[in-house]
Amino acid sequence: MKNYLLDETSFILQFNRIPCNSESDILSSRPFQLVLRRYLQHTKKLENPDFKWILKIKQSDLISIYKALLVWPYEEVVQRLDALSHRLNRYHFFLFTEEFYNYWRKFERYGFLSRTRFDDDKSMNKRLINITESFSNLVLNLYRTVTEKILDRNYHLLRQLPAGTQANLSLVSNPWTYDAPYTKLTDNRFVTGIVITPPLMIYSKSNTRTGIFKEVFNNPLKDIDLHKNDYVVVAIKVGPFLTYAYIHNKFMKYAVTLGSLFEMVSFEAYKDKKPDLIYVYGIHESNYDGTYYHDKENDIYAGFVSIDDKNDYFGYVKKMLLTLHNVKMIHEKKLPIHGAMFRLQLKGGQTKHVVIIGDSGAGKSETIESLRVVGEGKVTSIEIIYDDMGTFDIKDGKIVSYGTEIGAFVRLDDLDQGYAYKQIDRAVFLNPNKTNARVVLPAADYEFVMKEHKVDLLLYANNYDETKSGLEIFDASDDAAKVFEEGKRKAKGTTSEVGMTSTYFANPFGPVQHEDLTKELISTYFNKLKDNNIPVGVIYTKLALDGYEQKGPQEAALKLLEYLIK
Repeated sequence: MKNYLLDETSFILQFNRIPCNSESDILSSRPFQLVLRRYLQHTKKLENPDFKWILKIKQSDLISIYKALLVWPYEEVVQRLDALSHRLNRYHFFLFTEEFYNYWRKFERYGFLSRTRFDDDKSMNKRLINITESFSNLVLNLYRTVTEKILDRNYHLLRQLPAGTQANLSLVSNPWTYDAPYTKLTDNRFVTGIVITPPLMIYSKSNTRTGIFKEVFNNPLKDIDLHKNDYVVVAIKVGPFLTYAYIHNKFMKYAVTLGSLFEMVSFEAYKDKKPDLIYVYGIHESNYDGTYYHDKENDIYAGFVSIDDKNDYFGYVKKMLLTLHNVKMIHEKKLPIHGAMFRLQLKGGQTKHVVIIGDSGAGKSETIESLRVVGEGKVTSIEIIYDDMGTFDIKDGKIVSYGTEIGAFVRLDDLDQGYAYKQIDRAVFLNPNKTNARVVLPAADYEFVMKEHKVDLLLYANNYDETKSGLEIFDASDDAAKVFEEGKRKAKGTTSEVGMTSTYFANPFGPVQHEDLTKELISTYFNKLKDNNIPVGVIYTKLALDGYEQKGPQEAALKLLEYLIK
């Protein structure tokens, strides 16, 4: 990457290469000139008559005026341009400058800070925080100084907004392999730390995910053309697996969001190491869009999604990573669970571990959050183990389960009203102004997520049945397995599907692609559930029924609580 990157929607600044030590540095910088030029072109198209006289000013002269306002009173600066002396023009110049500030803040704004392999994470994080605060304060001070002088008055209400960058990333070199074709991948832009200024609002060109990912049997990396400086790499743990997510600059917002959903790995922990999973998000070759490949020789699972605007949605990041995780688990004879698991601490000391399986929009997360409401006075705590994807394993003849993520990616509309906003200081909001608005919230500590948790109750989330409610426990494991394998649900608008759907084992992220292997695992694990005397049943969330978006999960949560405390 150059010293900076500016496209239609985003701005990336390399702090190591462009000095930002003063307001004057900002005004003198090449990026400021480019942003101003874009704003002038944008304003010209609007044909605002109040700004016509400003658009006649040369850009270099306009920057000189702003620089002069940092030092001199407005009355002295206007001597350079007679038009500025008119009272009405003075106000229009303020509006022009105010709109310029707003135009800047509408960009997705990110900063990079390169580090050496010998720098430690702690000191780099401090530098990253200092740069984040310093740059934001410089931009704010520049805006306030200039506009206050134009208005000839001081502000009395000051909004300390994140006016600089929304997120900053520290980057390091990590040449983990010298073997083709993996040498095509960038090795000098590995993320070691991310600083965000929440609440982080993210807007994408797409708002649902389409289709399923497909396995290919030739390594796409041999055919695709990659420009190393177009990507950053976020090293994360997806479940137990070390994962390198190569995210294109166009999708930088998702690189930033990844750290809120998956456990980031320290540089010392991943330095020079081969990953278990690789995800390249933002390739140009459409024939490999939505595909994954198992490199058996190196035991690497690699996924690929194209840069097409239709893929501009965080679901394509999360779900491909989980697909790679699940496929690897299936090959290791472990059963991937598309569902939610939580530990419920009841008043009196009793603890229950509950797993709810269901496809997207089935009401898993919503039922758990409703438990927090209906369980007041009866429930001491609810700890989320996983919110979307987990794994069943067998240890010492017992079923155990563990998760994949430290965060929750949930529909904003289906949460208890106001719940997400109580977590606003830690939340990442995705398309909050659209249908299927989502929020990423912190859920659990990684060590807790990855513990081998016992299973006390397994339920299938039915979001469509109008006649049944509450809870139903099966008598026979064969009947139970059939319901889970059918994977029925009513689509909720979280994907491109509509109406009633059926997805094998309610999990299109691995089990659908490897149905035969998964069927064997389901038989093994459901028999083991029976041997362990673990109840298996259905919970009726009614989430897809009109008028039951909140009432349905609340009623289901109440029946579940009654069952657990009886």
